[in-house]
Amino acid sequence: MTQGRDGHSARRSPPLSATAKADARAQGVAALRAALALFLAMTSAARAAEGAPNIAEVWRLAVGALAVALALTLTVIFWLVRQRREAQRAQHELAELSLAVEARGASHWSDTGVPEVDAIAHSLQDMDERLREKRKRVSELNDLLMKSSTIVSRAGANLQLRALLDAVPVGIIIAEAPSGRIVEGNHVIETILRRPVRYSESTQAYSEWNAIHQDGQPVANEQYPLARALAGENHPQLECKIERGDGAYIWINIVGAPIRDDKGSVIGAIVAITDIDDIKNTEMHNQMMNRELHHRVNNSLAMIQGIANITARTAQDFSSFQQGFSHRVQCLSRISTLLVQTSWERTPLKDLLMIALSCGSHDYADRISMSGEDVELRSAVASALGLTINELLANAEQHGALSDDDGRIAISWRIDREEDRPRLILNWTETGGPKVENPEQTGVGHFLITNVLARQMGGDVRLSYRAEGLQAELSAEI
Repeated sequence: MTQGRDGHSARRSPPLSATAKADARAQGVAALRAALALFLAMTSAARAAEGAPNIAEVWRLAVGALAVALALTLTVIFWLVRQRREAQRAQHELAELSLAVEARGASHWSDTGVPEVDAIAHSLQDMDERLREKRKRVSELNDLLMKSSTIVSRAGANLQLRALLDAVPVGIIIAEAPSGRIVEGNHVIETILRRPVRYSESTQAYSEWNAIHQDGQPVANEQYPLARALAGENHPQLECKIERGDGAYIWINIVGAPIRDDKGSVIGAIVAITDIDDIKNTEMHNQMMNRELHHRVNNSLAMIQGIANITARTAQDFSSFQQGFSHRVQCLSRISTLLVQTSWERTPLKDLLMIALSCGSHDYADRISMSGEDVELRSAVASALGLTINELLANAEQHGALSDDDGRIAISWRIDREEDRPRLILNWTETGGPKVENPEQTGVGHFLITNVLARQMGGDVRLSYRAEGLQAELSAEI
């Protein structure tokens, strides 16, 4: 027994090969019976011959027995042939019935007299009737589901539409026309805004979404792409800042489109909303950096122009002008490279001093000492201070401690926090060099340090020409 599809027990139908095996057994039994009859006939003839008076009587009895056995054998053969034909016809009709059931056609069966085949046919008919009943129930259920889905879709809660909206990787909002009532919103828009969807009842209520333009003005109801799409605009777009559930405002991009029926009339509108807050913040940062870079380039050009003018005033010929100007511009270039590496924001003082001191004609690492706490400077102050150190280094090479083999330089700094704004105090002290006297006439370096670079540093430069060596005190804003 097997379990049918409808849960009822059904007798397993024997395969056709089982019927063939049954026919073979029946044929074997019939042949055995015929052989036994022939054997019995011959035995009876032999016994009769033993008591017969002559040979003629013996032959007559033997021929009679053989005739009887032959008749029995032919009878059995004819019966077997008829049975085989009936079985083949029954199997053929059973095959036609199976094809009809498979094609879902009409299935009719008349008993053939072959028990095995008739039993299989009745089982097939029973299964076919059950399947037809199940198909009828499934059809009725499908009709009911179709009617239910139509009702659900008209109510605006179609599950397939909801699954589709939630699968889209952008925020989606759908409104109906002409009222503008919002009827759908997916989970992505809730993730972007960190709050549930606001199902506004009309376009006049869109202001409750709390969006503002870049200048801070609120977005009017009719300016929302959803309202513009409901009015028939094909691809309205807007970049604005919208309030999230946590009170923060983020940049979003809104693109809309009207929904039209077969006649072209607007029956609704849909908008796609994308979070572009990171992109807009990056753009604004890049714009700020571009403005800063433009400002720095202008300052650098102004500084180069000032260096050229000051160098030209004291140059005896073009060769001396070229040498002095080229040296200062090369130092400014190295300092600018350092500022670029720090994104023109805060530059470590120690790194700045190393760059400025590397602009000398030799490596004085073993003759120049540095001490002080870690300090970071603004780019404008760093440029001026670096050029000041370079001018002091050039003066030390020509006239000061580095002009002979015994001179040394000590650079130390501290932070003065006594005033309202902390200031850097840097001391440049030369010792061991030639005797220093107060110069009667100062050169371009002195003028550049005390008049140009000091103002850019936002501080003062004090130079003391002591006999044991030059001492400079520099103050700069931090």
